[in-house]
Amino acid sequence: MEEDFENFTVYLGGNWTKDFNITEDAPYSDLQSEPFYVLAINLIKYCLPIIIFVGTFGNVMSFLIMVQREIRQTSTFFYLATLAVADTVVLYISAFKTWIMVLTGFELLHQSTAACKISIFLTQFCVHFSAWLIVAVTVERFLAVWFPLRATTMCNLARAKFVTVMIAMIFILINSHIFWTAKLHTLRNGQVKCMSYAYENIVCKVFPWIYLVLYSFLPVLVLLLFNTLIIVNLAKSKPLFQAMTKNDQQTRYDHQKLAVCLLVISFTWIATTMPRPLYPFFMEKPRTVSEQAETVFIRTLCFLLMYVNHAVNFFIYGLTGQRFRMELRRFLCRVHLRKQQPKPRLTFKSSGSGSGQESSLPLVSTPQTEMATFA
Repeated sequence: MEEDFENFTVYLGGNWTKDFNITEDAPYSDLQSEPFYVLAINLIKYCLPIIIFVGTFGNVMSFLIMVQREIRQTSTFFYLATLAVADTVVLYISAFKTWIMVLTGFELLHQSTAACKISIFLTQFCVHFSAWLIVAVTVERFLAVWFPLRATTMCNLARAKFVTVMIAMIFILINSHIFWTAKLHTLRNGQVKCMSYAYENIVCKVFPWIYLVLYSFLPVLVLLLFNTLIIVNLAKSKPLFQAMTKNDQQTRYDHQKLAVCLLVISFTWIATTMPRPLYPFFMEKPRTVSEQAETVFIRTLCFLLMYVNHAVNFFIYGLTGQRFRMELRRFLCRVHLRKQQPKPRLTFKSSGSGSGQESSLPLVSTPQTEMATFA
C-alpha cells in the first residue's frame, strides 16, 4: 500500500520502465499515445478536481454540523466529525498533490527529504485513521443495537475520545518508521525519487503486507462481521417492536435509523477501497507498452474510487440520516437568520427642549462610520 502511494504519480509522470521491467529502449512518448493512458490522464485532470471540490464542501459541512451544540456531545457524531477532518487531509495531501503533478509536473514528494517523509506519513496515517474510525463507529452501533439498555454507558463521548486517541497513537507508531526509512533516491537516469525504503530492504517485504492487513483485510472482516450482526438484530427485533412502550419504540427507532446510515457508510467504504489493494493479485506484470497503459488506467480507477470514499460521506448522511438532515436544516436556518437579523442599535431620547425625538446609533459601527463621526 505504501509503495502504491509513492509510485502512483511516478507511473503517470514517466518513470514506468524501471518499475515494470519494460525495455528501457521503449520511449515514454509511446505510452503517452496509448488510448488507455490518455484516458487515465484525462480522468485525473477532469474528475479529480470535482472529487476534491465536492469532498471538501461535504466534509466541511459535515464537520460544522457535527460540532453543533445539539449533537456534539454524542459519541457517534464525534467519530464522524473526526472522520471528516481525516478525509479532507487525504484529499489534499494525496489527491490534490496528484492533480497538481499531472497538470504542472510538480511533485511535492520529490522536492526535499522533509516533504518526502511528511507527505507519505500524513497520507498513510490519515488513510489508516479514517478506516479504523469507521470500524470504531460500526462497533459502537453494534453495541447500541444489541444492548440498547446499556448503550448510554457503553457509548459515551469520553469513551469515544479515548478510542479515537488510541487509534491515532497506534497508527502514529506504526507509520513512524517513515521518518527514518523514507528518503530521496537518485535513479540511474538521474531522476530524484522519494522512496519509503531501499530495495532489498526488509521493509520492502514486510510492511506492504502489514499495511494490506491493517488497511484492507482486517477492517473489512470486522465491518462485515459487525454489520451482519447489526442486520440480524434489526431483522429479529421487528416482531418485538409492537410490544415495546412508546419511549422504547422511539429509542429503538433512532438506533435503527443511525445503524442504517452507518451500514451504508461501511459498505461504501468496502466497495470503494477494496479494488486498490486487490487488483495487484489479479493483474499480471505488463510486458508491453499497451499492457502498461492498461495497468495505469486500472490503477487510476482504483485510486479515484478510493478518493471518492473520502468525499461522499456528507451525501450518505443526508440520504440516510434523519437526525443529520434535521440538524442540517437547523444549521442552514440559523445561518440564514443570522444574515437577515438587523444589527442591534442603541436608542436614546434627544436632550433638546421638549422635542421628545428618539435617535439611534448602531452598537457595532463600521470603520467608515467611525471615521465619519470624528471627521
